[in-house]
Amino acid sequence: MKFVIVNDIHNGPSDSGFHKGIQRKLTFMAEGLVQKFVETMNSDEKPEFVVNLGDFIEDVNNREVDMRYFRETVELLLPLRMPVYSLIGNHDVRTLTDDDMKKILNYDQLYYSFDHGGFHFIALSFTMTGNHKIDLDDIKAEVLSDQLKWLHNDLSSTTKPTIVFIHYGLADDDLIGNFWFESKPEYGLLHNRAAVRKILEASGKVKAVISGHQHWNRMKVQNGIPYFVVTSLVENFRNDGTPTEAHTVVTLDEKGIEIDVKGNDPTKFHFEFE
Repeated sequence: MKFVIVNDIHNGPSDSGFHKGIQRKLTFMAEGLVQKFVETMNSDEKPEFVVNLGDFIEDVNNREVDMRYFRETVELLLPLRMPVYSLIGNHDVRTLTDDDMKKILNYDQLYYSFDHGGFHFIALSFTMTGNHKIDLDDIKAEVLSDQLKWLHNDLSSTTKPTIVFIHYGLADDDLIGNFWFESKPEYGLLHNRAAVRKILEASGKVKAVISGHQHWNRMKVQNGIPYFVVTSLVENFRNDGTPTEAHTVVTLDEKGIEIDVKGNDPTKFHFEFE
């Protein structure tokens, strides 16, 4: 089975995406890079499906502007000739509500699961519990109790090996060397990640977890489960105006998983299942 991940598109005004005085997210390139991604998927890669791990937009704390860019990004992905499964990210939720995004995406819920090719796939959402509308750095997020209960029940109801997607990192990682989160690793990781991992581990069915948000490529194994992080489409990863132009090809079978990050900051990970 082959599917592809795109994430952290950060479509937004051309003067946004700055951090530490650097336009680290090349927001003005997002539209063109998504269009190129769609063309590549349709003509060359032809995956069985695409997963978008969230951060459709680079929010500017203006509901009208954020809504316009969110709709635009959804529309940019529409020409894909294969199913698209989208998650939300922290930048999507500052001014947009869950109901806003569900309506635009035509989703009943922002967390869900589906089966494909002998595997079960789970897309998790989150709730912002930090004061991110006032303090832009306070992006503390959690999976609340109702979704944790749903996750437990969903895993209990499947007999298939399972892959989990989530925007925030679930592994315990120090994030040393990360441009965005080295000084505040608590915001690069889900706050109650231990509670989520406990459910994943107890099921005995979860084979891998894939997330974005941190804007780099990473693999960490905890209690037998590999946690992969893949980089943003628009990250100015060398601080020289070159975007990563990243998408991730995932090859999966009963023996293992390969993560192949394409673009200007490529890497590969491979993990054999027990």
